Amino acid sequence: STTVYIGADGNLLEEKAENCKMLKVNNPILTNTDLMKIKNMKVDGFKVAEIPITYYKNTSLEKAIEYLFIEVDRVIREGANILILTDREVDEYHVAIPSLLAVSGLQQHLVRTKKRTSVGIVLETGEPREVHHFATLLGYGACAINPYLAQFSIKKLIQDGLLKKDYYAAVNDYNNAVLHGIVKIASKMGISTLQSYQGSQIFEAVGISKKVIDEYFTNTVSRVEGITIEDIAEDVDYHHSKAFDMLGLKNDLSLD
Repeated sequence: STTVYIGADGNLLEEKAENCKMLKVNNPILTNTDLMKIKNMKVDGFKVAEIPITYYKNTSLEKAIEYLFIEVDRVIREGANILILTDREVDEYHVAIPSLLAVSGLQQHLVRTKKRTSVGIVLETGEPREVHHFATLLGYGACAINPYLAQFSIKKLIQDGLLKKDYYAAVNDYNNAVLHGIVKIASKMGISTLQSYQGSQIFEAVGISKKVIDEYFTNTVSRVEGITIEDIAEDVDYHHSKAFDMLGLKNDLSLD
Protein backbone atom coordinates (compact mmCIF):
# COMPACT_ATOMS: atom_id res chain seq x y z
CA SER A 1 0.00 0.00 0.00
CA THR A 2 1.28 3.48 -0.89
CA THR A 3 -1.45 5.27 1.06
CA VAL A 4 -0.36 7.59 3.86
CA TYR A 5 -2.42 9.50 6.42
CA ILE A 6 -1.60 13.06 7.50
CA GLY A 7 -2.73 14.62 10.75
CA ALA A 8 -2.80 13.90 14.49
CA ASP A 9 -2.71 10.18 15.27
CA GLY A 10 -4.70 10.32 18.50
CA ASN A 11 -4.54 7.69 21.24
CA LEU A 12 -4.20 4.26 19.63
CA LEU A 13 -5.47 2.62 22.83
CA GLU A 14 -8.83 4.38 22.61
CA GLU A 15 -11.42 3.60 19.94
CA LYS A 16 -12.77 7.06 19.11
CA ALA A 17 -14.06 8.77 15.96
CA GLU A 18 -11.52 11.58 16.49
CA ASN A 19 -8.69 9.12 15.82
CA CYS A 20 -9.96 8.72 12.25
CA LYS A 21 -9.73 12.46 11.55
CA MET A 22 -6.86 12.09 9.06
CA LEU A 23 -6.13 13.30 5.54
CA LYS A 24 -5.78 10.26 3.25
CA VAL A 25 -3.15 10.64 0.50
CA ASN A 26 -2.74 7.88 -2.09
CA ASN A 27 0.60 9.13 -3.42
CA PRO A 28 2.94 10.94 -0.98
CA ILE A 29 4.78 12.60 -3.91
CA LEU A 30 2.57 15.66 -4.31
CA THR A 31 1.96 17.87 -7.33
CA ASN A 32 1.78 21.64 -6.85
CA THR A 33 -2.02 21.36 -7.12
CA ASP A 34 -2.12 18.69 -4.41
CA LEU A 35 -0.10 20.89 -2.07
CA MET A 36 -2.27 23.91 -2.81
CA LYS A 37 -5.36 21.89 -1.81
CA ILE A 38 -3.73 20.98 1.49
CA LYS A 39 -2.60 24.56 2.17
CA ASN A 40 -6.10 25.94 1.55
CA MET A 41 -8.00 23.15 3.28
CA LYS A 42 -10.88 24.49 5.38
CA VAL A 43 -12.09 21.39 7.21
CA ASP A 44 -13.01 21.10 10.88
CA GLY A 45 -10.35 19.23 12.82
CA PHE A 46 -7.49 20.28 10.55
CA LYS A 47 -5.23 23.30 10.93
CA VAL A 48 -2.35 23.81 8.51
CA ALA A 49 0.75 25.88 9.33
CA GLU A 50 3.53 26.82 6.91
CA ILE A 51 7.02 26.92 8.43
CA PRO A 52 9.94 28.27 6.37
CA ILE A 53 13.14 26.21 6.52
CA THR A 54 15.34 29.08 5.36
CA TYR A 55 17.71 31.37 7.24
CA TYR A 56 19.80 34.47 6.58
CA LYS A 57 23.04 33.78 4.76
CA ASN A 58 26.23 33.89 6.87
CA THR A 59 24.33 33.13 10.10
CA SER A 60 24.41 29.92 12.09
CA LEU A 61 22.78 26.79 10.62
CA GLU A 62 22.57 25.32 14.11
CA LYS A 63 20.69 28.39 15.40
CA ALA A 64 18.39 28.24 12.35
CA ILE A 65 17.41 24.67 13.22
CA GLU A 66 16.79 25.66 16.84
CA TYR A 67 14.56 28.52 15.64
CA LEU A 68 12.67 26.01 13.43
CA PHE A 69 11.93 23.93 16.55
CA ILE A 70 10.70 27.03 18.42
CA GLU A 71 8.37 28.00 15.54
CA VAL A 72 6.98 24.46 15.30
CA ASP A 73 6.32 24.35 19.06
CA ARG A 74 4.49 27.67 18.76
CA VAL A 75 2.15 26.60 15.94
CA ILE A 76 1.43 23.29 17.70
CA ARG A 77 0.38 25.25 20.81
CA GLU A 78 -1.91 27.26 18.51
CA GLY A 79 -3.59 24.04 17.34
CA ALA A 80 -1.80 23.17 14.08
CA ASN A 81 -1.80 19.47 13.22
CA ILE A 82 -0.37 19.61 9.68
CA LEU A 83 3.03 21.28 9.26
CA ILE A 84 4.24 22.32 5.81
CA LEU A 85 8.01 22.86 5.84
CA THR A 86 8.91 25.03 2.84
CA ASP A 87 12.13 26.34 1.29
CA ARG A 88 10.29 28.51 -1.26
CA GLU A 89 11.73 31.64 0.39
CA VAL A 90 15.27 30.97 -0.85
CA ASP A 91 16.70 34.10 -2.46
CA GLU A 92 20.00 35.96 -2.64
CA TYR A 93 19.98 36.55 1.12
CA HIS A 94 18.23 33.42 2.41
CA VAL A 95 19.69 29.91 2.39
CA ALA A 96 17.70 26.68 2.80
CA ILE A 97 18.34 24.28 5.66
CA PRO A 98 19.10 20.94 3.93
CA SER A 99 15.69 19.25 3.72
CA LEU A 100 16.75 15.91 5.25
CA LEU A 101 18.46 17.69 8.14
CA ALA A 102 15.33 19.81 8.75
CA VAL A 103 12.92 16.86 8.57
CA SER A 104 14.97 14.44 10.68
CA GLY A 105 15.98 17.11 13.20
CA LEU A 106 12.33 18.11 13.64
CA GLN A 107 11.25 14.48 13.89
CA GLN A 108 13.73 13.89 16.74
CA HIS A 109 12.72 17.12 18.48
CA LEU A 110 9.03 16.16 18.36
CA VAL A 111 9.81 12.66 19.66
CA ARG A 112 11.84 14.11 22.55
CA THR A 113 9.07 16.57 23.44
CA LYS A 114 6.35 13.89 23.05
CA LYS A 115 4.52 15.82 20.29
CA ARG A 116 5.27 13.62 17.26
CA THR A 117 1.84 11.96 17.09
CA SER A 118 0.14 15.37 17.27
CA VAL A 119 1.21 16.49 13.80
CA GLY A 120 1.91 15.35 10.25
CA ILE A 121 4.92 16.77 8.36
CA VAL A 122 4.60 17.77 4.70
CA LEU A 123 7.69 19.01 2.85
CA GLU A 124 7.70 21.60 0.04
CA THR A 125 11.25 21.60 -1.32
CA GLY A 126 13.33 22.06 -4.44
CA GLU A 127 16.06 19.73 -3.20
CA PRO A 128 15.01 16.07 -3.86
CA ARG A 129 15.45 14.70 -7.37
CA GLU A 130 16.35 11.02 -7.13
CA VAL A 131 14.44 8.12 -5.57
CA HIS A 132 16.97 7.84 -2.72
CA HIS A 133 16.34 11.46 -1.73
CA PHE A 134 12.60 10.80 -1.37
CA ALA A 135 13.18 7.48 0.41
CA THR A 136 15.35 9.09 3.10
CA LEU A 137 12.93 11.99 3.60
CA LEU A 138 10.01 9.59 4.14
CA GLY A 139 12.20 7.26 6.21
CA TYR A 140 13.13 10.12 8.55
CA GLY A 141 9.64 11.44 9.18
CA ALA A 142 8.05 13.26 6.22
CA CYS A 143 4.46 12.21 5.43
CA ALA A 144 4.42 13.70 1.93
CA ILE A 145 6.78 15.67 -0.34
CA ASN A 146 6.22 18.28 -3.04
CA PRO A 147 9.40 18.41 -5.22
CA TYR A 148 8.47 21.67 -6.92
CA LEU A 149 11.83 22.24 -8.62
CA ALA A 150 11.89 18.76 -10.20
CA GLN A 151 8.39 19.40 -11.52
CA PHE A 152 9.38 22.85 -12.81
CA SER A 153 12.34 21.22 -14.59
CA ILE A 154 9.89 18.92 -16.39
CA LYS A 155 7.92 22.00 -17.49
CA LYS A 156 11.13 23.62 -18.78
CA LEU A 157 12.04 20.48 -20.76
CA ILE A 158 8.63 20.60 -22.45
CA GLN A 159 8.95 24.34 -23.19
CA ASP A 160 12.40 23.79 -24.73
CA GLY A 161 11.08 20.97 -26.91
CA LEU A 162 13.26 18.34 -25.24
CA LEU A 163 10.25 16.42 -23.94
CA LYS A 164 7.19 15.94 -26.13
CA LYS A 165 4.49 15.25 -23.59
CA ASP A 166 1.62 16.94 -21.80
CA TYR A 167 2.96 18.64 -18.64
CA TYR A 168 0.47 17.07 -16.23
CA ALA A 169 0.99 13.62 -17.74
CA ALA A 170 4.78 14.03 -17.49
CA VAL A 171 4.61 15.13 -13.83
CA ASN A 172 2.28 12.23 -13.07
CA ASP A 173 4.74 9.81 -14.72
CA TYR A 174 7.64 11.28 -12.70
CA ASN A 175 5.73 11.04 -9.40
CA ASN A 176 4.67 7.46 -10.12
CA ALA A 177 8.25 6.51 -11.07
CA VAL A 178 9.56 7.92 -7.78
CA LEU A 179 6.81 6.12 -5.86
CA HIS A 180 7.61 2.84 -7.63
CA GLY A 181 11.26 3.26 -6.65
CA ILE A 182 10.38 3.87 -2.99
CA VAL A 183 8.13 0.79 -2.94
CA LYS A 184 10.99 -1.27 -4.39
CA ILE A 185 13.40 -0.02 -1.69
CA ALA A 186 10.88 -0.72 1.08
CA SER A 187 10.03 -4.17 -0.26
CA LYS A 188 13.69 -5.19 -0.13
CA MET A 189 13.52 -4.55 3.62
CA GLY A 190 10.38 -6.69 3.87
CA ILE A 191 8.12 -3.66 4.32
CA SER A 192 4.84 -3.71 2.40
CA THR A 193 3.25 -0.37 3.33
CA LEU A 194 4.61 3.18 3.14
CA GLN A 195 3.02 3.86 6.52
CA SER A 196 5.42 1.32 8.05
CA TYR A 197 8.38 2.77 6.13
CA GLN A 198 7.63 6.34 7.18
CA GLY A 199 9.85 7.41 10.07
CA SER A 200 11.44 3.95 10.33
CA GLN A 201 15.05 5.25 10.00
CA ILE A 202 16.32 2.01 8.46
CA PHE A 203 19.44 3.62 7.03
CA GLU A 204 23.11 3.62 7.89
CA ALA A 205 25.03 6.88 7.79
CA VAL A 206 28.56 7.14 6.34
CA GLY A 207 30.85 10.09 6.99
CA ILE A 208 28.75 12.12 9.45
CA SER A 209 30.05 13.15 12.89
CA LYS A 210 28.65 11.52 16.02
CA LYS A 211 27.43 14.89 17.33
CA VAL A 212 25.29 15.48 14.21
CA ILE A 213 23.96 11.90 14.32
CA ASP A 214 23.08 12.10 18.02
CA GLU A 215 21.37 15.48 17.69
CA TYR A 216 19.54 15.25 14.36
CA PHE A 217 19.56 11.58 13.26
CA THR A 218 19.32 9.96 16.70
CA ASN A 219 19.89 6.18 16.82
CA THR A 220 20.99 5.97 13.18
CA VAL A 221 23.86 3.50 12.81
CA SER A 222 27.08 5.30 11.83
CA ARG A 223 30.38 3.42 11.88
CA VAL A 224 32.42 6.04 10.01
CA GLU A 225 32.55 9.59 11.39
CA GLY A 226 32.93 12.66 9.19
CA ILE A 227 31.36 16.05 8.56
CA THR A 228 30.18 18.35 11.34
CA ILE A 229 27.27 20.80 11.33
CA GLU A 230 29.80 23.55 10.46
CA ASP A 231 30.94 21.56 7.41
CA ILE A 232 27.33 21.16 6.27
CA ALA A 233 26.70 24.90 6.70
CA GLU A 234 29.85 25.72 4.71
CA ASP A 235 28.77 23.40 1.89
CA VAL A 236 25.26 24.91 1.79
CA ASP A 237 26.69 28.44 1.72
CA TYR A 238 29.16 27.52 -1.06
CA HIS A 239 26.48 26.13 -3.39
CA HIS A 240 24.10 29.01 -2.62
CA SER A 241 26.79 31.61 -3.42
CA LYS A 242 27.79 29.77 -6.59
CA ALA A 243 24.20 29.63 -7.82
CA PHE A 244 23.47 33.31 -7.22
CA ASP A 245 26.84 34.42 -8.59
CA MET A 246 26.03 32.56 -11.81
CA LEU A 247 22.55 34.10 -11.85
CA GLY A 248 24.05 37.57 -11.42
CA LEU A 249 26.53 36.93 -14.27
CA LYS A 250 23.70 35.73 -16.52
CA ASN A 251 21.67 38.88 -15.77
CA ASP A 252 24.71 41.08 -16.51
CA LEU A 253 25.25 39.35 -19.85
CA SER A 254 21.59 39.74 -20.79
CA LEU A 255 21.76 43.46 -19.97
CA ASP A 256 24.79 43.83 -22.27
